[in-house]
Amino acid sequence: MIRIELGSVPRLQGQAVRQQSLWLLLRMWLAASQDGDAGWVRERELRERFAATRNLRMVISRAYADFERWGVRAGWGKDRERPLHMLPLAGRSRGPYWLAPGEAQRLEIALRGAAADAEAVALWLGLPADASATGDAQAFGEADPSYWHAWAGARRDMLDGRLIVDGGHGALAGYRHAQALASDARWQALALLQQAMVWRRAGNADAARAVLDELDRHWHDVQAPEHAWLGAMAAIVRAWCAYAERDAPLAGRILRDAVADARWTPLFEHHPRVRCEHANLQALIHRAFALDAQRPLDERRQAAETALRHYRLALTLANESELFDAAASTASNLGWSIWLFERCGLQAAGSGPHSPLTWIALAAWLSEHHGVGGGCWNSIYLLRMARGGGPDALYPDAAGFRRWPVLGSGQFRAQVAPIELRAQWSRWLDLALALQAEVDGGRLQIDALQRCNLLLEVAWYQAYEGDPAASAAAAARLRRRLRELVPADRVFFREALRRLPRA
Repeated sequence: MIRIELGSVPRLQGQAVRQQSLWLLLRMWLAASQDGDAGWVRERELRERFAATRNLRMVISRAYADFERWGVRAGWGKDRERPLHMLPLAGRSRGPYWLAPGEAQRLEIALRGAAADAEAVALWLGLPADASATGDAQAFGEADPSYWHAWAGARRDMLDGRLIVDGGHGALAGYRHAQALASDARWQALALLQQAMVWRRAGNADAARAVLDELDRHWHDVQAPEHAWLGAMAAIVRAWCAYAERDAPLAGRILRDAVADARWTPLFEHHPRVRCEHANLQALIHRAFALDAQRPLDERRQAAETALRHYRLALTLANESELFDAAASTASNLGWSIWLFERCGLQAAGSGPHSPLTWIALAAWLSEHHGVGGGCWNSIYLLRMARGGGPDALYPDAAGFRRWPVLGSGQFRAQVAPIELRAQWSRWLDLALALQAEVDGGRLQIDALQRCNLLLEVAWYQAYEGDPAASAAAAARLRRRLRELVPADRVFFREALRRLPRA
């Protein structure tokens, strides 16, 4: 047994000890006391605790040297199956940190001669009083009506696509107002998470990450394990940001680390929203792999199968949980992915007998009947699928371009029956121009990639309808916006513009 006496001069086995080393040891003990041998301490908590320390790596190295001298078996990293003597020193500073099985039981902790419980140790460590709680929901105050009023209003704005509106309106302003009204850390964390999701949907990954960093500073899952889904969702949003920057491998690694995190593993197995968001993002990542022409064909086919399987799971989870905005988004992505795979010769077995347009129609129906908007991807997919992508010839002849077969709106409605949509369009150009008017008028806010895709559809259908001047104007607007995109996306649009008739 290892006896620790807490006080103004803490001692271990009767000897004075380095305070920083003892702090980490007791923090690992507290984590193990709450979560069993699965408990661990993350590097960011040490960085915050020892913010004035210039060299945190040295603090950690000294602590582990002290542990060895004290006879305490402690490890680091997420591979808890590897023997301690085989853990790589190169990764130790990144954590997380944990006690080997059975070590927590060896510590006898006393405060002024009496046995110290988890709450006393948490107070000595300087943690919030709630840090030693074991899931008591009453550890937090209840949010008042003004908080939920602001939160629900922001959610409505988010569903309607009003993300960041001048004059203190829109989803971002609403969630910030809710944060200001929050009675404690739990409600602040919920509002911060939603702010990060607004920024992510608006296409600003840097701003989303900044909000997530603020969330990390103010919220730790140990404060309330029953609300650890906030941490799991924050990790998913970080992965979304990586995917938005076209780094699918990094997004995949972030998700794998999150699933392996002992605090969150059960959430990725059972929490409906976490499971739905995880499945949806996994589908996008595998779709990116399937569409990567540099990969072997068999690998691409397998990735396509995996993507469709994840989409179907996400759609099921979203509908079961009545998350109809997520259901609409997933149905849209499912139809679009099947269409893309078919065009690439990746006819996946999971495609099913239904036309890809049927899933697009389902997404539109869900949006209409459940009042969820939040973008125009589904309409963009519909516009592009109706024209079959368009001719591949470079700068085609205008007359030949206008003879290209385009699926009529009536044909579309017949193909997706019995799904009936309220919106009726006699021309696809009318749909494209109506969406563009919503965006230009500030009534619908979309990210840079959606803006460019919508401008491309406007330019394409204007050329198809015989209005070359208007088409050229839309194409010029599109070219001016290309600098807002990542390089890979710029290439796509430059190639697409070369497939329009010359102005």
